[in-house]
Parts: sequence; structure tokens; C-alpha cells
Amino acid sequence: MVEAYVLLMTAAGTARPVLASLRELDAVTRASIIAGEFDIIAEVEADSNQELLSLVTEQIQCDENVGRTRTCIVLE
Repeated sequence: MVEAYVLLMTAAGTARPVLASLRELDAVTRASIIAGEFDIIAEVEADSNQELLSLVTEQIQCDENVGRTRTCIVLE
């Protein structure tokens, strides 16, 4: 099991709709709007690094309102 935090930067005014979309994904265990450089943080789980890569690139980054992401894999 791979656990990670995905930080998302969204287009102006779209944090709430992006948050709602994230919360519908099975791999997302928790997601919140945050203050700072990024707009949203999502806690995710995947069976492998490859599955995590697919989640981030094919399900999260392809949202037209997501501008940039940063993925932090949990080590311990």
C-alpha cells in the first residue's frame, strides 16, 4: 500500500468544485481546502507506485481546473 499527500493548485474560484470531484474518487481518503501556496490537499492510497502515478496523472491532473500538483509519498 502506498500512501501519499497530493497538493493541488486550482484555477481562481474553482477550489470547491475540484474538492467535490476529488472526494468522489475511491483512492482519496480525505481532501481539504487549505491556505498557502496550494489550494487543496488530498490524502490518497494506492496499491502501488504505478497506481499512484495513474491516479495523479489520469484522474487528478486531467481536471481542467487543476493547474499544478505536488505529490508527497509517505515513508513512515
